[in-house]
Amino acid sequence: MNTFLYDVKTKCPVCGREFTYTKVRMSHLKVLERRKDLYTKYDGIEPFFYDPIVCPNCGYAALSDVFNNISDEGKKEILSKITTNWTKRKFSGKRTPQKALESYLLSLYCSQLKNDKDIIFAKTCLRIAWIYNILNDSSNENRYLKISLDMYKKAYEGFEAYDGEIQLIYMIGELNKILGYRDEALKWFNKVINHPDRKNHSLIVNYAKDEWQSLKI
Repeated sequence: MNTFLYDVKTKCPVCGREFTYTKVRMSHLKVLERRKDLYTKYDGIEPFFYDPIVCPNCGYAALSDVFNNISDEGKKEILSKITTNWTKRKFSGKRTPQKALESYLLSLYCSQLKNDKDIIFAKTCLRIAWIYNILNDSSNENRYLKISLDMYKKAYEGFEAYDGEIQLIYMIGELNKILGYRDEALKWFNKVINHPDRKNHSLIVNYAKDEWQSLKI
């Protein structure tokens, strides 16, 4: 296996069976680029490819930090809508962009079935857009950027916490900028720059200032 990767065993909260999934040794990675949409490019690997954990036995998938967050009703939905038609397949080991995309789309569907928070939908759709960018599929990239933006706005309107409110506001501004909505982007970046908690988030505030100035030129 790639030296950046290692395997971990866990128990599926839906079907109860044990399986192996792959994690990334983040401390071994070299950063090549940090984009303003918070995507980070590393040398030799795409760590975000490995975030969705997928049970090969029943098809349940979720981002790693919410994998075990599922209600009894959610389990019933997964077993009914996914497991009954599931063909067992492997998701551990190295993931190609296509395999990563499959895991994220499956995770997104599971999020719908178990009624995850809006912020999970936003985060998942943004990462799907990143994969389509890597695959040079601009049509689907824009489609998922728009969905991500809508879900970030819903999360903000619903007062959901996501690494602090200021980062949530910043992402709304950044996605508006990427999608060409200049006036909306300026409005949200301005909210970041003048946020009461701005002193505790200097990186995000500096990003917002840079983006605001680039749009005003």
